[in-house]
Amino acid sequence: MLGPGSESTMILGVHGVLGLKPWIRRAYEDEELEEDTFSLVVKRTMAYGWSSFHAGGPETGRWGHNDAGGDWSQDGRVRQLAWLQVDVPGDPRGQRLPVLPAATVLGDVLHRVGRFQLTGLHTLAPMDLAVDSRADLANAADWFSLAEQAEQGGESGEFTLSVLGTEKADLPGRAAGILASALDRTYGCMTIEASPADDGTARAGLSLPLAGELQTEGLRHGPAFRCGVREWSLDVAAWATEVFIDAVRESGPTGPVLLTVSKMSRPAAA
Repeated sequence: MLGPGSESTMILGVHGVLGLKPWIRRAYEDEELEEDTFSLVVKRTMAYGWSSFHAGGPETGRWGHNDAGGDWSQDGRVRQLAWLQVDVPGDPRGQRLPVLPAATVLGDVLHRVGRFQLTGLHTLAPMDLAVDSRADLANAADWFSLAEQAEQGGESGEFTLSVLGTEKADLPGRAAGILASALDRTYGCMTIEASPADDGTARAGLSLPLAGELQTEGLRHGPAFRCGVREWSLDVAAWATEVFIDAVRESGPTGPVLLTVSKMSRPAAA
């Protein structure tokens, strides 16, 4: 069973370990900090012009804001640091789902309050609104092709990406086609191979329960893939998510799909 409004709802959550700036940590722990994830997400979204929260603001935008939150616990454990829930316009005007803009807002919020080690990303994608993104993804591949090769012994860009849908969507049965389509969309800038969905890596970098638990109820069936890139960053996690959204779109399923990106090794500071 899927939650209300799931046909247009997009949810995105950033997972990792956050170290707050000293003065922000003191105010946070003393419950004197005036800002929180929700307020900072609103301010940053307005700054980019991606949504409006006041009368007289622009009528068009990438999304309508619903909610936002995050766990800033300072215990050194992987937490769901920041998340947002939005409504994507029914007429996307040829634009792909705003995964990267949403991730950018959340990343900006976390960078503003401290430093974080990224371990994972999850996205609830409304596939009914996904458009053909192959041209955009070709441009994205050009961008990521400029990444330097990791030095020997340095931080690897290996992660597990899982794609989960309803039993009716039969994503496991479409896994080979999704893999082939995803590889085509990376233009040689990412390695992808099938991975066991139950080997533990698909959730290792995530803090459960994921934001959007109501909307993702029933999204339990799907394949996992092991991916390799030259660098590891929030931009890379968003790019990989967009690659697989378009690969899933081409394979046919509609309705919401849950995509998770989970780091397989020690994360680097973001």
